[in-house]
Amino acid sequence: MAFLLDDDQRQIVREAERLLADNFSPDRLRDLLERTGSHDQVFWTACRDMGWTAITIAEEYGGLDLGPVELCLTAQVAGRFVAGAPFLSTSFGASEALRRHATPEVRARLLPGLAAGETIGAVHLSAALDADATPQLRDGALHGALGPVAAGLQAGLLVTLAHDVATETDVMVLAELDARTRRAPVQTFDNSRGYADLAFEGAPASILTTADARKAALDLLAGVAVVVAFEQLGVAEACLERARAFANERQAFGQPIGKFQAIKHRVAEIYVATELARGTALSAVLALRDNADDLVIRAGAARLCAIEASELAAREAIQTHGAIGVTWEHDLHLYYRRSRALALELCAAGRWEDVVAERLVAHHARDLTA
Repeated sequence: MAFLLDDDQRQIVREAERLLADNFSPDRLRDLLERTGSHDQVFWTACRDMGWTAITIAEEYGGLDLGPVELCLTAQVAGRFVAGAPFLSTSFGASEALRRHATPEVRARLLPGLAAGETIGAVHLSAALDADATPQLRDGALHGALGPVAAGLQAGLLVTLAHDVATETDVMVLAELDARTRRAPVQTFDNSRGYADLAFEGAPASILTTADARKAALDLLAGVAVVVAFEQLGVAEACLERARAFANERQAFGQPIGKFQAIKHRVAEIYVATELARGTALSAVLALRDNADDLVIRAGAARLCAIEASELAAREAIQTHGAIGVTWEHDLHLYYRRSRALALELCAAGRWEDVVAERLVAHHARDLTA
């Protein structure tokens, strides 16, 4: 599958790199690690000013009416700088749910806030993969608990699965988080993600879809996973660049350590994993753009390769740097923390493996009977 960026897309990448180079602060991220309940406000303000919050939203709602390719390229650059907020992917999930399933009146009321970055969206759809317990929907209100939810501390909107007591069926709902939702910050190894346990005490919620809600939720989750895969790809790229540069600069026994086979092979393995992640991520974003039938398979493959690449790259880059790589002052632990957080944020790799395998087996069975 051939894929080349056009001039506009390359310009988006250049502008994103310029902006984040000017606004990225490792010290600010370290400060966030020592606090619970905060996010990188400088980064989020830059996102709003650049219109990144509006990339995939239609012009009639204040958006830029671009596509998932442009959003994913932006997320990839954000990953390279370990930007300190999860809202590009989570707000995308909320806006996509509105675009696909909400009434025109609801879209007109809520999408402008998401486009402007004034409202932050969150998604919690792991039940689409794991058949987890879901909160109850009674008389247009949510009751129960969820967690941990990425961006749950800051979100004004939440898309999740719920059990409709009236019909005894699962439905996908949009909850508007207000004082009737209690938020408990969750201390993690990457506090910039805004994780929170949510307890609903009658939070107002509207049904987005009742027809095969778990399938609709999995399709939406797959779209968010594609965006996150590009962020993970950015993490892997940054770690590869740092490992390679250090291996060429650091001297031992009168020569660069990159000449030693152990280091050379380590960097080569990072490169291979990163390129595999790039290929599957590009395949997945094109499936997302074209609304392809095999989106879940491609998104699952992208997620699995991106998890492997980002964790391998961060881990091996630290090993390449040696003792300095494990210090608080060095930036590599920021990338390792982010790779671990992203690996768990949309459900763990094992369940994605199961879903991809199940879909591939079913697809093969259909081919045999056709």
